[in-house]
Amino acid sequence: MFVSTHWHQLTLGKHRMAALLKFVMATACAVAWGAVPLAACAQEALEVVQIVPLSGPLAQAGREINAMTRATLDDYNRNAKGGVRIELKSLDDGYSAVKATQAASSAVSSAQAFLSCFGSPSCLAQQQICAKAKVPLLGPVAGSSALRGKQAWYTYAVRAPASGELLRLLGFINATGLKSVGVFIQEDGFGIDYASELDKLRDRFPDLRFVPRRFNASLPDYRRAAEELMASRPDALLLLADSQQSAALLDAWRAKAALPLVLNLAAQADAQYADRVKGHMGMAAFVTVTPSPWGSRLPAQQDYQRIAKAAGLKPSYLSFESYLNARLLIEAVKNGQVKNKTDLSRWLDAAANIDLGTGYGLNYKGERQGASHTDLAVLTPEGKFRH
Repeated sequence: MFVSTHWHQLTLGKHRMAALLKFVMATACAVAWGAVPLAACAQEALEVVQIVPLSGPLAQAGREINAMTRATLDDYNRNAKGGVRIELKSLDDGYSAVKATQAASSAVSSAQAFLSCFGSPSCLAQQQICAKAKVPLLGPVAGSSALRGKQAWYTYAVRAPASGELLRLLGFINATGLKSVGVFIQEDGFGIDYASELDKLRDRFPDLRFVPRRFNASLPDYRRAAEELMASRPDALLLLADSQQSAALLDAWRAKAALPLVLNLAAQADAQYADRVKGHMGMAAFVTVTPSPWGSRLPAQQDYQRIAKAAGLKPSYLSFESYLNARLLIEAVKNGQVKNKTDLSRWLDAAANIDLGTGYGLNYKGERQGASHTDLAVLTPEGKFRH
């Protein structure tokens, strides 16, 4: 590009200089056309950080979240047509709050949003870093009440809270006429959060009798836990534990006796857990925080399945939730002219009834709870979920 040697003689104001810089950049893009797509060169980039367990015992869940998030954002970027491009930066926390804090601290300075953290301990660690830097944390895959409400500024939950999951399950068992509920509590951030919410709800179900059993998730004794719970002869078993711990308890129980009705959280609604316990239950009920990922009635279901199929991913509740979280970010970028973290927070705080194609809306005004949607699914003998 040729620039006159007399350029210094021109008196350029701030706006004229900005225009010249834009012209130079546009020309550079044109020169590089052979190597860089012109649309990509012209797009502004919004850096989004995702910190999930890509290693360790829950790596499969983290990789599933990450794969669907990336597929959804890639699909948006391909069709953005010159708008803001969303760039995903993926980091591993090994399902450790300490590692999550370290990863978030290293990434927050350039991040414009954090997306789909996994598990209450990790999400709460990331929430603290994000709040200090005023970076929005979208779609925590966790039910903790601390990730919602007026005190949770810069956190934008999409899924229903833990209390919503428990209300759905307790209402279901109360309607069946069963009375005694054994409660298996994983003694870590996950299980303790749900146990705390259960304590708050007990008075609303005076006809139910709860028999809790806590266990050390680091050194669990499943046989002893099963025997202690069986001694109370519960009509139903409520599992406040992740899918691995829950399946191990059910194995120990089945070795001694037939299972009662088993009540499962959304965390257990995955294919691996279903495959491990299929054919051994009289009945298992699962609360879910999304509509069925296999359904086709809703626009969100159709779009999710299209993207998952194109990426070679199997439908699941977890990946559908990951899609919806990414979709919230995309809606903000598309409809709110979002280019940075400040724009994003402002749009989310002001938008009413955000429609993700699910049949229910999101609203972050007032109580800032996100969605309240829950559903029930049962597990067939073949290991399939049916709504």
